Amino acid sequence: MVSDDAPGPDETLDSIGTSGVCVLQRRGGYRFTLDALLLAHFAATEGPAPETPVLELGAGSGVVSLLLARQFGRARVTALELQPAVHARMVRSVALNGCEGRVVPLLGDLREARALLSAGAFGHVVSNPPYRRAEAGVQSPDPERALSKQELACSVDAVCAAARHALAPGGALSLVYPAFRLAEVLGALTAARLHPRALRLVHARVHAPATRFLVHAVRDRVGALEVRPPLIVHGEGPGGYAPELEALLEPPRRTPV
Repeated sequence: MVSDDAPGPDETLDSIGTSGVCVLQRRGGYRFTLDALLLAHFAATEGPAPETPVLELGAGSGVVSLLLARQFGRARVTALELQPAVHARMVRSVALNGCEGRVVPLLGDLREARALLSAGAFGHVVSNPPYRRAEAGVQSPDPERALSKQELACSVDAVCAAARHALAPGGALSLVYPAFRLAEVLGALTAARLHPRALRLVHARVHAPATRFLVHAVRDRVGALEVRPPLIVHGEGPGGYAPELEALLEPPRRTPV
């Protein structure tokens, strides 16, 4: 019998960031990517004060919520996840990280946000939603991977509608999406009266095209969109991360006395 704090035979325990965040993941299931750390960092940088209640939509393994709580000092994060098995692993991961009471797993469908969540209860919503449209490409035969990678239960419009319901006026939504969907996402945000206020493009290397974007939008507060400096993932040399990313991934090294 496997204890709750140990990975089962079909699970791995994986770490990310500088604060020792570890999450349980199914070997054949969807795995978190660097995008989780990029979103958590962006949300913490652009978002409101640390004591502001945060909601994560489509939390998956809980990695973004755990990073927000442990690495970026958010006081309380509610992590909404659709899939029961994924949610159950997230509950165990929260306990493994000692974040009970700070990260609150919630099982449910973001499309049912009005029934699940009190209107205006959060000051900040974050989401790393499925990137591919439902009709794009070949659907994975694994239900967990399919739901996590394609918009089978979570469209851009659904994310915006759930966020708008959950956010108090003046509250903020932070998202990460692939660069080719930039115009579509900005349009959906504006249509939901979630006004884009900060945008950051993510590039694998300095001279490479953008692959991702991070956007921060504010409910019912029209204002200028500020484009942040690009976020570069890899340095110019062979291998390794650029300094900004390295600082987010590795604990500071002690200087010998």
